Amino acid sequence: MNSCLDVCQRMVRCKVVLRAMQCCAVWVAMLLTCVCARATAQGSVSGTVQEKGTGEVIVGANVLVQGTRLGAATNRYGHFSVAGLDTGSYVLRVSAIGYTTRLVPVHIGAADAAPRLRIELESAAVQQKEVLVEAERRGAADAPASAIDMPVAQILRLPSLGGEADVFRALQLLPGVKAVSEISSGLYVRGGSPDQNLVLLDRMILYNPSHLAGFLSTFNADAVNHVRLIKGALPAEYGGRLSSVVDVTMREGSQERFRGAGGVSMIDARLTLEGPAGADATWMVSGRRVYLDALVGLMSNEALPYYFYDLLAKTNVRLGERDRVYFSGFFGRDVLGGGSDEDFESSWGNSAGNLRWTHLVSNTLFTDVSAVVSDYRFSTEVREGEEEPFKAVSGILDMALRGEAEWTPGGAHVFKAGIEATRHAFTSEATTVFDDFTRLGDRLPRRVGTELSLYAQDTWTLTPALRGDLGARLFYFDRDGVVRAEPRLSLEYAFEGDGTRLSAAVMGANQFLHLVSRNDLALPTDMWFPTTHSIRPAWGMQYVLGAARPVYGGMFDVSIELYYKSMDNLLEFRDDARFSLLAPIEDELTAGSGEAYGMELFVQKKLGDLTGWIGYTLAWTERTFPDLNDGEPFPPRYDRRHDISVVANYRLAESWEFTATWVYGTGQAFTFPVAIYSLGSYDYVRFLYSSRNGYRLPAYHRLDLNFSHVFTWLGWNWKASFNVYNAYNRMNPFSQSIEREYNGDGSITTRVKQQTLFPILPTLGISFEF
Repeated sequence: MNSCLDVCQRMVRCKVVLRAMQCCAVWVAMLLTCVCARATAQGSVSGTVQEKGTGEVIVGANVLVQGTRLGAATNRYGHFSVAGLDTGSYVLRVSAIGYTTRLVPVHIGAADAAPRLRIELESAAVQQKEVLVEAERRGAADAPASAIDMPVAQILRLPSLGGEADVFRALQLLPGVKAVSEISSGLYVRGGSPDQNLVLLDRMILYNPSHLAGFLSTFNADAVNHVRLIKGALPAEYGGRLSSVVDVTMREGSQERFRGAGGVSMIDARLTLEGPAGADATWMVSGRRVYLDALVGLMSNEALPYYFYDLLAKTNVRLGERDRVYFSGFFGRDVLGGGSDEDFESSWGNSAGNLRWTHLVSNTLFTDVSAVVSDYRFSTEVREGEEEPFKAVSGILDMALRGEAEWTPGGAHVFKAGIEATRHAFTSEATTVFDDFTRLGDRLPRRVGTELSLYAQDTWTLTPALRGDLGARLFYFDRDGVVRAEPRLSLEYAFEGDGTRLSAAVMGANQFLHLVSRNDLALPTDMWFPTTHSIRPAWGMQYVLGAARPVYGGMFDVSIELYYKSMDNLLEFRDDARFSLLAPIEDELTAGSGEAYGMELFVQKKLGDLTGWIGYTLAWTERTFPDLNDGEPFPPRYDRRHDISVVANYRLAESWEFTATWVYGTGQAFTFPVAIYSLGSYDYVRFLYSSRNGYRLPAYHRLDLNFSHVFTWLGWNWKASFNVYNAYNRMNPFSQSIEREYNGDGSITTRVKQQTLFPILPTLGISFEF
């Protein structure tokens, strides 16, 4: 933590960094100017959209010019720009999920007097009895293919342990997104492993954004402003991963007054504070601490102690009409075991900071420059017991400079371009001899690599009904020494009248970082490796076809998507891998390929007191490694043929609400004994195993319930919640094993033993706002 903060301070104080940031902004502006040399003489309007009462920016709000096909959506800073307007008077229709729609008159005069607006929208959570828009399959008007915006208000309504809302658990209820087990909040998107997801918190990369037990992810929902999941063809502005992007934006802090929110449950406590710091600045601080270690210690002396804590902070300083400076910070740590008498110890966490400067060059050109530091550390130590002694240490320290710009020269085009340079420092060591680590202490070797990337994309409205996103990204990683290109293309056609939308997309992506785990240990052993001359970057192509249509007057929205994804240069440890400190771990790895394909159906009810959705996924995922499973294809553990999720929100009264979620999934793929044999009467019992992941656990299904009541007490707004996890007490399998028992007559009974983690769990929680 201290080393990370020291690096942040040096970067902030260093004039070289500030000059580099300025050069990035100038470079991006020049690139955009070269893209389209013809300047427009038409007028434009720009501004920000904010929440009334707090001043919090609204991400993904739609700003449409009535009577025309022109419009825009606010970016992650709440900024929008609409160009291509002739001189005259217009009316802007401004709308966003969970807010009342507002009509704003505007007059376009001379080009050098283009208006800049500050538009406030009022929350519409309980304003209208029959119109409650709770979630959105497609978010803003410029949302890319396979993008879903998940409103924070919807996340807060979902059932959870102790009333603690969880971003990743909410995303797992969407089609195409799976959880590998109950003790993992990692996302498996369209056949990709968790390391193939780019997880961003205020544009800071988090490498392992989950806490043990899977009930809680890294993100405290009280501090979150906006969540977007892109699981299809990623726009060119995102790179470095094969599968998906989870883009989370933090709250900036209230501009109106000092505010707070928090809660206490049976497992944790949290508190978020925010407010203004003078007329031109805001701040927000959020903290959370789980005290399972104290509770477990009271109930049992044998269970491993576990706890985690995280802290988020953000400041926003306005330097004038055109400039703002932001600082975002995050620190979190998980600790499992670790006592002097424990046989197992594991800890992991992220610390990150992002210093950003946004500058409005003109009404149509918006720039964003940032300096980012991210430090991820992980260690696992198995001392004694059934597993062989093993210790692994893995970490990544990133320092990055990024420059981006968005240009709206007219109604038909929105150009985006950017450049990024990242210096990675990797630590990845494993051994079965603990004295090796003791001898070296903290002086573990680091592998250093520099990654350069450049992107450009154009959102082009070809006709009033046809829109395309054309882009490309160039990557260079010095440990690989090769410049690689990534094509990005998506098209959407909207039929007039019935609202039907057809979409198609294709994406190529490289991934220069690899996450590999030991399959022979049932404990966390995640290790990150960079691309080298012997470890090639992973490469993937994804193709998407989709259709969507509102039905019954817009009460329901139905969509279906088909996808196919191919992946090359995936990594796994060899079956006979051996580990010793400072030995080249890449020699213990083997490369293979994979493919994933399937269909996703999404039916959403958007209007009325009863809202929610049904998601169904039919999917296949396979891996092929020449050195594993005799070269035959095999499914990864998270391959799930059928996956169903049902979400229902019902407002019982003004202050009472009921939410239910039901999930079903085909059993996990598993490597398991299929026969028992011995070679003689004196030989020990041997097991004949299935092919790699050739056995399936029983199907998984679970019902969760949530009853909540909101009320006012002592001038504060309170919410009490009663949650029931696994309401009908389904004994879902976490794993299975062979158990042999000796009977009194000398015979032996062999049976399959199933391990179940969580029976029915009722919990209480209370949260507050002031």
